[in-house]
Amino acid sequence: MRTSFSIAFTNEGQLRMRVAGKLTGHAAREGLELLQTAARWGGNDIMLDLRETTSLDSLGIRIFHWIRRQNGNLKVEVIPPMLGVSDEELAVIACAASPNSSGDRHHIAS
Repeated sequence: MRTSFSIAFTNEGQLRMRVAGKLTGHAAREGLELLQTAARWGGNDIMLDLRETTSLDSLGIRIFHWIRRQNGNLKVEVIPPMLGVSDEELAVIACAASPNSSGDRHHIAS
């Protein structure tokens, strides 16, 4: 399966990024670059839709580490994958998408 990214902006200014396929290797690096570029251009309200994501590797997980390191500068809503992602990978996603003591505003949509 090929990886595809779908990006849209809502009228309210939210960036919606959908990932379908494997969030691994080169595709994961491109996904991180897209998020970083959007954040640099002022897109601080982001929805990351992973419902159609089938797998992650260490490069895909790097996206969630980057989100977590933003220290509350971004509002990120993560819609987790439906299939094909291990419990360990989901734990990393949940960790990156949940608030911590520094006031990060990340959460996983249900």
